[in-house]
Amino acid sequence: MAVRLAEVARHAGVSEATASRVLSGRGYVSADSRDRVRAAALALDYVPHEAARALSRARTATVALLVHNAQYPMGTEGTFPSRVVHGVTRRLRAAGHDMLYIVVDDESVARLDRLPAVGRGRSDGVLVLGPAFPPGSIRVLAATGRPVVLIDNRLDDPQLPAVMADNGPAMVALTTHLLEVHGYQRIACLAGPPTWPSTAERVAGYAAALARRGLEPQIVHAPSTTASDGTNATADLLAQPGPQPDAIVAVNDALAIGALYQVRSQAIRPAIVGFDDIAWARLTDPPLTTVAVDAELMGTRAANMLLDRVATEGGEPSAVARIPAVPRIRESCGCPRAKEEFV
Repeated sequence: MAVRLAEVARHAGVSEATASRVLSGRGYVSADSRDRVRAAALALDYVPHEAARALSRARTATVALLVHNAQYPMGTEGTFPSRVVHGVTRRLRAAGHDMLYIVVDDESVARLDRLPAVGRGRSDGVLVLGPAFPPGSIRVLAATGRPVVLIDNRLDDPQLPAVMADNGPAMVALTTHLLEVHGYQRIACLAGPPTWPSTAERVAGYAAALARRGLEPQIVHAPSTTASDGTNATADLLAQPGPQPDAIVAVNDALAIGALYQVRSQAIRPAIVGFDDIAWARLTDPPLTTVAVDAELMGTRAANMLLDRVATEGGEPSAVARIPAVPRIRESCGCPRAKEEFV
């Protein structure tokens, strides 16, 4: 049986009128009440009747989510983007919105405003996932007048709110573990393009941890952050003259998994760690030490920000929302095997 609005209101401890204002995006509601109504809608799996709402508001009740096919080849459950998408869709469903999932290639990324889901008014707002979209393309998209929220990317523009992991401190903690617990001194870094904000923040955290001990960073930038990029970048790193690194820090798990593949036949393997804690991280040989990021929460937070901006027709300037990131210590850094829970 479908959940009624009155049930959502009772669950949230508010009036039915207040619940209606929150879920329709019309009228003022306090932040506390808004959060309680949204939580209740999620808990009860409430889906409003959207047809009448869309007609009355002249909106589509649809949000577009853009990803770049080179950075996020989809189809594998448990990857960073699939977890983000799960958070987005769960939140949008609770608000009675659909989502258009759009994979963008190199040819169309230059003119995001001409995508049918954007240029023909088929969506109320747009979520942009990942740092592979050029800043100029994002600004062109924002110029269409539809609200835009960035995920795992940011621009220095208060009109373009963003959701990011707490990258710098987490990478400081991960690199410090390698330095203090294991005593590694030659720690290299596999990174994506330096213009990508997530890469830049993680590299900065890695370099800061080394600088505190007077050590020089050694960074190899790959054109993207896939597993094949990690394999190629590790080959380049190990071909450089001088002593081999005794540890490698990768800015995401895909690069780290590629590095593990590249060093699998070496007599002396460097410790390898990643970032994101994707589902495959516990299944590598050895299990991957990494940083856990609640990607589903990133998606939920971004969807909330976009819905707020749709409801207020742009809203107030927004800062970057940060999602906590916590090291997950496993064997690939040199620590002993720990019991893992598989859920």
